[in-house]
Amino acid sequence: VVGSAEEAETAVAAARREAEAAFGNGDVYVERFIESARHIEVQILGDGQGGIAVLGERDCTLQRRHQKVIEIAPAPFLDDAIRQSLHDHARTLAAAGNYRSLGTFEFLMDTATGEVFFIEANPRIQVEHTITEAIFDIDLVALQLRIAQGATLADLSLPDTPRGAAIQSRVNMEKIGADGSIRPSGGTLAAYDPPAGPGIRVDGFGYSGYRTSTSYDSLLAKVIARGDDYPAALARSLRALAEFRIDGFDTNLPWLRALLDRAEMGDYAVTTRFIEAQAEGLAAAATAMPRAGFGTAAETA
Repeated sequence: VVGSAEEAETAVAAARREAEAAFGNGDVYVERFIESARHIEVQILGDGQGGIAVLGERDCTLQRRHQKVIEIAPAPFLDDAIRQSLHDHARTLAAAGNYRSLGTFEFLMDTATGEVFFIEANPRIQVEHTITEAIFDIDLVALQLRIAQGATLADLSLPDTPRGAAIQSRVNMEKIGADGSIRPSGGTLAAYDPPAGPGIRVDGFGYSGYRTSTSYDSLLAKVIARGDDYPAALARSLRALAEFRIDGFDTNLPWLRALLDRAEMGDYAVTTRFIEAQAEGLAAAATAMPRAGFGTAAETA
């Protein structure tokens, strides 16, 4: 981030060195820095024959080190005009590339002005596709395969509008320090008891005696909670995370509960820098969380 003209020369030089070391290409570009932003991505499906469908959007604002930890669909408390603008931008971009298959177009929204800025296109299915499936009651992977087999949008039965809201929480193998720092975790599972019940889906893998590997991503499970609206999905997420018992090594389960329990989550008064700014407070709240397991949840949903 360049705060003044005097800093530009040093910043460009540093960026060139990093780019050359990583990619063998020192070209750099400049874009506007958005101090207070929400990260929103639009799910699209194209058939490569001119058909483009927009399947809502997901809010991915809650990030740590630019890695998503909580995703929500639809984006809560988003102005309808901004939502429509995002969908229109994504459809236009996908049509320009004659897009075929699933993908997302990602944007930053300036919370101060409501302006939206394109970040990137992801030509693949994403980890957080589950919450789009939950609110549209569809199987995105199956749709992707149908398109690959030559189907067009006219051959597919796609819903027009979402129902309710859904939240995905990423359960990672990690130890949170008192200062909010993160260290990798892992080992042998002594217990792995995922939550269940109405509106709860868990995509994960584990069993007592399972030994994890440092050769793979730290993601152990995804907890997806759907409700009739955002408050219901939030309450159901808290209940599910409180019932998820994982023993044998540290995970971020208490930290996720502390994050979703923050007052700011009620009206979604967060930005991409929220977790960084609240790192120590979240760590302290996570340490004070009661042990996870059935019967410990404060919420019933």
